[in-house]
Formats: sequence, C-alpha cells, structure tokens
Amino acid sequence: MARLRYRPAVLIEFSVNFRSLRAGLNHSEERSYTAWLPAAGLAIDWDEPAVVLDDASRPAGQPDPNIAPPPRSYSLTEAEIDQYEADLIDKLVRSERLSIYYNPVFELFSPPGDALEDFLPRVAEAALARIEPELRRLRSIYELQLEQIREAHSARGSHAEELSFERLISHKLRFFESENRLAAMFSTMAGTVFGSTGPRADEEPYKPDEAELREDLACVEQEASDALRELYDEYLKLANEYDTFEIGLQPDNIQVIRRALLWVPVPPAEPQETPGEQSHL
Repeated sequence: MARLRYRPAVLIEFSVNFRSLRAGLNHSEERSYTAWLPAAGLAIDWDEPAVVLDDASRPAGQPDPNIAPPPRSYSLTEAEIDQYEADLIDKLVRSERLSIYYNPVFELFSPPGDALEDFLPRVAEAALARIEPELRRLRSIYELQLEQIREAHSARGSHAEELSFERLISHKLRFFESENRLAAMFSTMAGTVFGSTGPRADEEPYKPDEAELREDLACVEQEASDALRELYDEYLKLANEYDTFEIGLQPDNIQVIRRALLWVPVPPAEPQETPGEQSHL
C-alpha cells in the first residue's frame, strides 16, 4: 500500500453572524474553510475544499510520523494569506445564505436548522387561532336557525287538532339528534383540526308525516357542513403556506478566528506539489 504524503492547503476559520431585523434573528456560527495552496501568483480556489473539517477531524498540532513529508518545503506570506482571506470573504458575501422558513400571513419565521415538519405545526396553530372566531360565529348562526325551526314546528303543532304524544316525542328526538350532529361537526373541526365536516346519517328513520321537518333540519345541517368545508379550505391554505427566507452576510459580520497553513495527507497518486517557491508566514 502506497504511503500517504502531506500536501499544503490554506485553512481559515471564521465566526459568521446572520442578522435580520425582519426575522428578529441574530444567529452566529463558526465555519472552517480549506483550499489547496495555489502556485505563486495564482488565485486560490475556494470552490474546491482541500478537506472538510468537523468535530471528528480537527487538525493536529504535530505531523503524523507514518505520513511522508512533502517533497520540498512550502511557505506562505502575510500578503498572500491576506489576499486569500479577502477572496474568501468576497465569496461568502456573494453566495453564502442562511435559509429559514417563513409564513407571510402570520409573519412567522423558523429558527435556524428547523425542519419544515417542525415549522408547519406552528403555522397550523396560528391558522386555527385565526379562524376560531369565525367558527364560533357560524355555530351560533346554525344553532339559532335550528331553534327557529323548532319554534315554527311547535307553533304548527299547537294549532293542530290532533297532536299525539308519540309525535311530540318523535319531534323532540329529531331535534335532539340534529343538535348533536351540528355540535359534532363544529367540535370535530376545532378539536381534531377539522376531521369530517359532513352531516352524519340519521340515527332513527323518519316517519312519513315528518318529511317537512326532515327537510328543514337537513337543510340547516347541509348549510352548516358547506360553511365548515369552506372554512376548512381556508384553514388548509393558511396552515400550509410557507416560503424560504434567505439571510445573507455582510463583511462586518465575518470575523476571522484563525488562519494557517494546513497539511493534508493525500495518496501519492494525487498531485503532490504546488509549483513555485514561497517564503514563510
């Protein structure tokens, strides 16, 4: 197996600060960037990392004796690394963005790093709070309509020559069932974030002489169901609306922590030398 050999690279570590007054965000991160040391006089290529550094691969203070040294000495001047730093800062200002999720209706922003599935429940809660007053208003309207039907049918029954006890009990049962169905429609919508909003089937079959009552109650329940469905559609639109909000960097929000010449072990098959002699940093 061929022995690894060190190859020179440039390491610059920054503290970057993403700020947005609109999002109420002031978020800082530490970043490490590496690039192969270029030949003298050539521009550095920050688009090609020499190595990606993380907690599991931090630079050591001493070389590994099992890794061969470079075939010749390398060095870096202050002016050169100043230029490399300036090039990197310019690249970050032009291209680096912190992306978060944003709901324009409620002006909600996700924290940095939050997944969409963590952000949307917050939007859903805000959407439900937005439509709850309308939900209460609709319930009052259709409960009042039901009461008006009750009074109208009671008035007709009081003028009837023959009103059997059985028919009175049947009418009370019909109104009780309709009230329960109406309450269930609204409770389902608020309690389980809009489950089924359709009217439920009758629990007991209507008698032949109750056709008008059945039609009146069914009309109220269907109108309530249609109104709830429209409100449900509005809720879904609000609860699922989001955009991606991007926050860029300004030069003043990029602070250098460390910059250094970094030695990266590479297989001998890869290019080993960087042409050009340079003086030490």
